[in-house]
Amino acid sequence: MNLKELQAMIKEELDTYMNEEEVDVDVDMDAGDIDADGAEEGDTDEDILMQIYNMLKDKFEGEDDAEEIEAEEEAEEEAEEEEEVELEESTEEIEEAKDEDLDESKKEEVEENTNTDVHTQLQERLQKLANIIK
Repeated sequence: MNLKELQAMIKEELDTYMNEEEVDVDVDMDAGDIDADGAEEGDTDEDILMQIYNMLKDKFEGEDDAEEIEAEEEAEEEAEEEEEVELEESTEEIEEAKDEDLDESKKEEVEENTNTDVHTQLQERLQKLANIIK
């Protein structure tokens, strides 16, 4: 393709574009249509201010609720962590005391029972926490 052919094609496209009919856009402005500002026809300044106030009120009240929920969740998590630490410490103390008192043959039997007891205690604690969440 050379320059003259390209110019001829561009001229044809331009002529076609210029000869096309313009599309007539029909806009209906009935009552209740919303302006570009977001206000409906017939709204007074007081109505607009009240809408803004209500939107801001909802936003900030929602944040207060979210903060309260977060604080409650953090308190629950801290309580769970404290109880887990206490459970681990008590388990360690029990195991140390039993290790000192028992000989090797009895120690194996006690470890199985201790693991079962710890498992049972942990399971009871998790069930209790699950009931709190519900």
